[in-house]
Amino acid sequence: KIGIVCVGILMVVFMFLSYSNLFGGETKRDITKISVIGIKRKNSQVEDFKRGIEEAANAKRVDVEYLEIEEDYDTIKEYIDREIKNGSQALIVFSEKEEQILSYLQSEKKKIPLILVNPGGTEEKTIRVWFDVQDMAECLAEKIHQKRQEEEKEMSERMWTIFQETFQKQGIAIEKKKMTLPNLAKYRDRKQQAVFICSSPKITEETADYLKSKNQVIYGIGYSDEVLQGIREGKVEGVMAYSMYSFGIYAVKSAVYSIEGKKVDHLTKTKCEWITQDNIKEKYDFLFPIY
Repeated sequence: KIGIVCVGILMVVFMFLSYSNLFGGETKRDITKISVIGIKRKNSQVEDFKRGIEEAANAKRVDVEYLEIEEDYDTIKEYIDREIKNGSQALIVFSEKEEQILSYLQSEKKKIPLILVNPGGTEEKTIRVWFDVQDMAECLAEKIHQKRQEEEKEMSERMWTIFQETFQKQGIAIEKKKMTLPNLAKYRDRKQQAVFICSSPKITEETADYLKSKNQVIYGIGYSDEVLQGIREGKVEGVMAYSMYSFGIYAVKSAVYSIEGKKVDHLTKTKCEWITQDNIKEKYDFLFPIY
């Protein structure tokens, strides 16, 4: 009788410990709601970012509310207020208005983990996923060190300053130009070689499509399916590629860790890869990643 009673007591204890997740039980995860503010733009990089968000969310058992919006500050504020009210526990922002958003959250004293996604961002006292523009500029300058006549396209003032300083150290003069057909036309059939650095996949696509002359060398920042095809066909010499898919993966991971109270790196740096016709097949895992 004593043995039966002891066994019964032990069974009750083990059952209690199992239900309380203190012994042999798996810690139950709450399905976390994360809200994403994405740029409303139709291109392959944005689609890669969304795919990274979705696949990381599925793997982490996270409910993600993704909204593509225009870069209208008032609309963004309304969205933030609504999502916080509806129980969002973290906010991922891929937007040109990140500074205003950060200022708004601080002024309204809204305490919610904020993950900023910005390919050319800077280190701040917040959680950020980015790549190092300085490293990218130095690598690109090295790749085209032998070229002496450069033409720049539209880019942020910060990125332009970094490129200007980096290229000047290499003894290369650069000139900043807006992406317009008249600006390109004078180079289209010119025999003298010109080197173009295109600051976005869209500009790379348009420049490669317009400049038919083999004398004009085109480099790009970022990639798309069309840009990669241009590399295969020899229209684009090479690009410094960064993965928006990885941005999505790291953003969700940072958001989940913040909500769970785990240690999060304030700066998650993603790598850039140099892509050319010679190595494009070797870089397929980077260009077309699977979670």
